[in-house]
Amino acid sequence: MNNDFEEIYCRRPHVVIVGAGASKAVMGKLCPTMNEAIEQVGLNNLLKGITLQTKSKNLEDIYSELYRRGEECKNVRLVMEEALYEYFSNVHLPDSMTIYDQLILSLTKKDCIISFNWDSLLIQAYNRVSKITRNRPEILFLHGNVGAGMCEKCMTFGPIQNYCHKCSKPYKRVPLLYPVEQKDYSSNIFIHDQWNVARDYIAKSGKVTIFGYSAPSSDKEASEILKSAFSQYDGVHRFDSVEIVERPGFDANEISDTWTFFFSQANYHTNIVNSFYDSSLAKAPRRTMQYQYKQLIEGWWGQPEITFSDQDSFESISVYLKPLLDNELQGDYRIV
Repeated sequence: MNNDFEEIYCRRPHVVIVGAGASKAVMGKLCPTMNEAIEQVGLNNLLKGITLQTKSKNLEDIYSELYRRGEECKNVRLVMEEALYEYFSNVHLPDSMTIYDQLILSLTKKDCIISFNWDSLLIQAYNRVSKITRNRPEILFLHGNVGAGMCEKCMTFGPIQNYCHKCSKPYKRVPLLYPVEQKDYSSNIFIHDQWNVARDYIAKSGKVTIFGYSAPSSDKEASEILKSAFSQYDGVHRFDSVEIVERPGFDANEISDTWTFFFSQANYHTNIVNSFYDSSLAKAPRRTMQYQYKQLIEGWWGQPEITFSDQDSFESISVYLKPLLDNELQGDYRIV
């Protein structure tokens, strides 16, 4: 393989798709899964006056029923939406280094993180690691985000607390997409644009990591969009790989049809790990595509010298990432 092929291969984006399991790995019970959200957010009292047909305690099942029952349950559903928005608006990262800080730092501006989460933790991490580097990945929020705001008149967006840089008016909330089977991905310009950009990244990706996102049944349409984007260019992913970061004890038989489809497109170059620190993101931060090239194309058995661990602090990570960051300023993205 010549240097031109290596350069083209390594310039392709690493796309990380994150779901509720990723935020839970960062924050524990403060970021509940769909099975925990009703109790954790304190929605039980809200539902006392309604006889639900579903016996499930899962937020997806309960919200979907409220939505199907239309006007009968509309007021309860709207109060539930506001409670969820307020709850996730008040979830903040601790002062110490977290996996989300490391996730941002593991990627560069050619890469992308696609989030299905409502919490603003990735935005918080993105902003605070700017003290270490501004060479950071793009972040997309396919179900909206409590930390994102938009000016529909000027078509600008940014952190919710900011003002539009064109008209100086405060940003307004972007909508959150709640768990119903038929979500509206097109009427709001923010959501529509986020999906368009996500499709492009996925189609061109050289590596996809799924972190704590199971592609649930209520996201069936989203799964079809992801699969369509990944198969847009025939055969392009046969030298690529797909990685899943799941909870400890995860049963590989539970992998969704969406991800097995991704596996087939990537010629079954797959890796399933139960910790962020066992993933390529932590093993080869900022050089994941170079690491993949050396492994899959060159047959390299070595390991990068610079890795992430759960003992990292902002101070230590700033020191040992410095050689990589200095090289990047010179356009050098070789593994150290």
